[in-house]
Amino acid sequence: MTYRFLPHTADIRVAIEAPGFEQLLAEATVVVRGLLAGTGRVEEREERRLTVRGADPTEVFLRYLQELLYLFETEGFLPATVDTDRFAGTEAVIRVSGEVSDPARHEHQPEVKAVTRHGLTVVRGDVGWRAEVVFDV
Repeated sequence: MTYRFLPHTADIRVAIEAPGFEQLLAEATVVVRGLLAGTGRVEEREERRLTVRGADPTEVFLRYLQELLYLFETEGFLPATVDTDRFAGTEAVIRVSGEVSDPARHEHQPEVKAVTRHGLTVVRGDVGWRAEVVFDV
């Protein structure tokens, strides 16, 4: 599993690779956590259960990232780990563990306004899954 930041004019563009879709979501969670809280450790103190639906895996991926941003915006919730209980192409049942942001331990980062559809790709290849996503900051 891996991710890397790609050049982008004004926003943050990321490429993520993983052997399975569940691992792709886990790696995307690492990216989002870093964008929201920097390098500070996030504890597994609380859990959120999500059911994410979409027309295809790309839409499921997008909606999952949108849910993570929503949880942060509304509750200050930072994701630590993710476990996918089920993925069926158009639906994923996910458990996200984490904690509410603590300014004493988590770095303040530039505001992530949204995850965009612009340039979004999620594809399954011979060796796994690859996604490219742009975060509006």
